[in-house]
This record gives sequence, C-alpha cells and structure tokens, in this order.
Amino acid sequence: MAADPRPAPAEPKEGLLGDADTTLRAFFAVELGEPARRTAAEVARQLHSGPGGDDVRWVRSESLHVTLHFLGQIPRERVPSLAQCVGEEVAPLSPFRLELDGVRGFPSPRRPRVVVMDVSPRAPLEGLARAVERGVVAAGFEPEARPFRAHLTLGRVRGRRAPSAGAPPALGANFDVTETVLFRSELRPSGSRYTALERIRLEGGLESPP
Repeated sequence: MAADPRPAPAEPKEGLLGDADTTLRAFFAVELGEPARRTAAEVARQLHSGPGGDDVRWVRSESLHVTLHFLGQIPRERVPSLAQCVGEEVAPLSPFRLELDGVRGFPSPRRPRVVVMDVSPRAPLEGLARAVERGVVAAGFEPEARPFRAHLTLGRVRGRRAPSAGAPPALGANFDVTETVLFRSELRPSGSRYTALERIRLEGGLESPP
C-alpha cells in the first residue's frame, strides 16, 4: 500500500494557559519564601506522624500558598484583561513581610475541614486581598461570597478526626510579599497541580532606580 502523502497533523502544544480548552480553573494567591515553605512542610510532617495524621490529605510542600481570591472556571481568553485590572489595583501597594503562626483546625477546632497555619500581621494581607477583589470585579467577575480569612492550608481533613495541633509554632518563619500570582489549578489523582500564569508586583513605596 502506498504511503499517505499528506503530512501528519501537528501535535497540540500545551502552554501555560492550557491546550485546546476554552476555560481553566484559576485563583490568586501569595507564594511562600523557601525558609517559610520548609518550616510549614516540617510542621505538616510532624502532624502527619502524630495521632490522626493519616486522616488528613496533606498539601505537597511545593504547592503551599496563601489564597487571596478563588475564581473557579474562567475563559482562558480573559486572563490578560483580568491580570491588567488586578495589576492596576495591586501595583500601588507596598511590599510587606508576613510570619507563620500557630496551627489550628478551620473553620473550627471541633469540626475542622482543613488544618491551617495562621499568618500575621493580617492587615496588609487583607488589604492585598481587597485590592485583588477590586480588580477581579473590575474585570467583570463575581466578588467572593465569603469574607477573606488569612490562612495557609496544610491539609484537608478526610474524616471526622483531625490531628492534634501540637506541632511547635513556626516562630521566625518570615517571608516577604512582593507580588500576587494568578495560578491555574489542575485537579489530578495525585493532587492538585498549580501553574503560575501571571505575576503582578506590588510597587508602592519602592525607590526609583537612579
């Protein structure tokens, strides 16, 4: 049989915004610095090895972040305009430093759905979350239905039992917030995979270059 002279169709290439899909699952968040990430991962490891630790699906250390605004499924073509609108609100803010605090069950210790670490101070992080939301709304998306609560998720409780919050507090685990990141979230059997789509810097209060 003669070979087909027609060229083979090109393989679809998957970029940061996905392949042929018209929507993607997205959220805005703050990344941790490496020292804070290692500290949070060690706290999670200690909790995992303690009573109730096997009843929690722990977040991989590379996926740890502080969520500012969850968007859900959005049209991929709207990512550039979304980033621009959020950038206009976020850029005037000044960078700030956060510290990881103690561990607790969220939303309540008695009936936790997730195991979290608190972050402080809350005021600058809450201000950043408000700025992100203003940009999200300006881009034509819905505001968050629930008020923002600053926390770092370590794991999701699978049953009624949660591990004891007996891990030592992460005192001194500081990290600087100089940007917010728009992430794509892909749900996989091995756990969620996050890919940075846009990085939006906080530029207020910075000295001008000479």
